[in-house]
Amino acid sequence: MDIIEIKTLIDITNTGVLRLTQGTALELDQNRNFSTLRQCCEMRSVIFYQSPSSIEEIDVKNLGFGSSYKGTNNVWTFRFSPDRSDVYIDNDGNSIGQLIEDIHEVPVIRNLKETINIHKAIFDCKDSKFKNTIIKALQGTI
Repeated sequence: MDIIEIKTLIDITNTGVLRLTQGTALELDQNRNFSTLRQCCEMRSVIFYQSPSSIEEIDVKNLGFGSSYKGTNNVWTFRFSPDRSDVYIDNDGNSIGQLIEDIHEVPVIRNLKETINIHKAIFDCKDSKFKNTIIKALQGTI
């Protein structure tokens, strides 16, 4: 089964908070970003994952983010497997091309736990300067 890895500078913490009565406004908005990303991934496939997302503070140099992002930042990672192979393949043979299109420019809630200034409140998978989300296909199983 394929593994897709998404690294983003957008706060996608899965808090499980669905209403303000369950937690804080911050936790609700963090969960909304995770739900948005997950739903984008599920437009073409049922997805399976063991853990919703993880966060680490790392140097973003050479990771593939836009050139405006430098130094140590919070990076969220979400790994999942689609229910079938090649579900995100595009007409050019890129195995994740359709997923990039599905996620690129989808609105997000900003000013949560991000350590960057988000240029536009979107998942940006393409802009050489402001790319805040990286998607990769990995080998192996979750």
